[in-house]
Amino acid sequence: MNVLAIDTVAPVIGVALRHDGQTVQRVLRQQRGAETLLVPWILALCEEACVARTDLDGIAVAHGPGSFTGLRVGLATAMGLAAGLGIPVWPALSLAARARRATGKLPVLAMLDARKSRVYAAWYPAPGEPATGPGDVPPEEALRWATAPFVATGEGALAWRSLVLAAGGQIADDADDPAVDVLAEMGEEALSRGDGRDPIDVGPLYLRAPDAKPPPDLAGERS
Repeated sequence: MNVLAIDTVAPVIGVALRHDGQTVQRVLRQQRGAETLLVPWILALCEEACVARTDLDGIAVAHGPGSFTGLRVGLATAMGLAAGLGIPVWPALSLAARARRATGKLPVLAMLDARKSRVYAAWYPAPGEPATGPGDVPPEEALRWATAPFVATGEGALAWRSLVLAAGGQIADDADDPAVDVLAEMGEEALSRGDGRDPIDVGPLYLRAPDAKPPPDLAGERS
């Protein structure tokens, strides 16, 4: 199975291609302009793996939570490509692949920096679905979900390192890595089970309302 994976929900973005049990990827810290990188990366990975775009079987995409602009860029790319090729999309919780990469002997708290002194977090005492979360919460609340000792991963773990350490946690190696290679593996498993969706049925997972507000009705204001 040939599965493409895309994660653009955090400052470090990534694209991976899973082919014949092997994964190739591109990862880069890119605060802006991710939309200019994704298609060239996809083309380069297909060439590297000797896989034609028409041979892709599905796309795994992190659909949130995360940066509003970032996750929309990744989703738009995944949905546009999938629609054009007639292949399914598997939307994944952005915290899931990060938690799976960090899974070892200790439970995992996955945290993305949500700004405004908050994190997008999920608590994984065991591999699989989170026991708590995902939530948009202050870091102190997310850390109350955890039972020490534990491993914290994600940009949020780095942003709130001192709190993590004080709570009896440790920071995962490469905590800011989007784990897009793991997302590709998870996507392969999900698509093999038939869990893919029509791209028209895939949307972003927001845990908070966007800061941008629609312009006021000027006519209504004058009345």
